[in-house]
Amino acid sequence: MPARRDRRGRFIVLEGLDGAGTTTQARLLGDRLRASGRSVHVTAEPSGGPVGSLVRQVLSRRVVGGRGEGELDAGALALLFAADRLDHVAAEIAPKLAGGVDVVSDRFTLSSLAYQGLTTGDLPWVEAINGRAATPDVTLFLRARPSVALKRRRAASIDPELYEVSEFQRAVARSYDRGIERLRAAGQRVVELDGEAPVEAVSAAVWAEVEALP
Repeated sequence: MPARRDRRGRFIVLEGLDGAGTTTQARLLGDRLRASGRSVHVTAEPSGGPVGSLVRQVLSRRVVGGRGEGELDAGALALLFAADRLDHVAAEIAPKLAGGVDVVSDRFTLSSLAYQGLTTGDLPWVEAINGRAATPDVTLFLRARPSVALKRRRAASIDPELYEVSEFQRAVARSYDRGIERLRAAGQRVVELDGEAPVEAVSAAVWAEVEALP
């Protein structure tokens, strides 16, 4: 399915708990799209832009609250994620799509609904501040049990990020379900896939969904 320069690219998002395999599957999907003759751009959130760089520093605890004590306020972090998303779309995603390039993003709005919807305790507000974010053609949610996702995450990193706590991840899993309901109610297409299957099987399931896109 070669890319046509006279049409918009497809915007595909991979979502799931930390450790569900979104980064691996985004990379594999990008490789497969290129092999099929399509132009593709693989990206991630937090983005590599100025706001995204600040978010990454907060998540790794290199930046803390304004008084230098404790973690950044949950609402402030939610606003940073939303700001990064708008900048990410304007500077990177929208121009690629307009040029006929498929964009594959490792995380997007659903992550904010899950994580910041939980930490702020105000899912409608988080949804509202992300109201101007682009709408993916499909969001592929890789469902994995928190215990499985956390085990994978710990095997891959010796420096846990802000959200890498087992009890918290169980709460996030429930929050993802609420976020999926909100996106579907808004008319967005969210497809759930088995993120615990072998990498090759997940990749095949992801590809089947992408092939079905217009």
